Amino acid sequence: MSWAEVKANWSTGWRELQRSALERWGSAIRRDPKSFAPKVQATVDELKAARAHLDHMKPLLPKQIKTADDQAAMAGFSRLSARYYELAAGVYADAEPARSEVGIAPVIVVGGVVLGVAAIAWAVAAHEYAANLRAETALADRELSARIEASQQGRTLQPSTLPQPKKAKDGVGWLLVGGLVLAAGAVAVPVLMKSRRS
Repeated sequence: MSWAEVKANWSTGWRELQRSALERWGSAIRRDPKSFAPKVQATVDELKAARAHLDHMKPLLPKQIKTADDQAAMAGFSRLSARYYELAAGVYADAEPARSEVGIAPVIVVGGVVLGVAAIAWAVAAHEYAANLRAETALADRELSARIEASQQGRTLQPSTLPQPKKAKDGVGWLLVGGLVLAAGAVAVPVLMKSRRS
């Protein structure tokens, strides 16, 4: 799957972040794209570090899922890997290899690729997400390595301390219960008021 295809499948949240980033910084980037280079470079560096942790983890993952820990390791890796691709797509979807001449368009060259206004705005807006991803992948990498070392030595480690993805709350169920309570109140109150008057 190409970077452009990953970006085309972004969630509404990522699309909104891109839209608001362009709205907030687009004009300033067009005026002086080079002033954004340090923040863009920082984001690219965070993404590279996260990718390095994911690459280190991949061969360490269980070949067959036999335990709940194996399943958790695979699910965590898949979640972090998907987030890497989503964040990196904002930078690389429209990037082109750098040449000696980049023309007069508002672009910067970072890591050997030419980045335009949308990629620059995304890199600025997504920096904290990239830093968080780098921290999470570093922790997951360390924990996976420690678990493998412990199993090779016959030791048992405590349960994982890695953050688990939040489970979505069933908002529809609570909405239905609230609606039923409201409807019951709408029926019961007039009946009670009528019986008090008689």
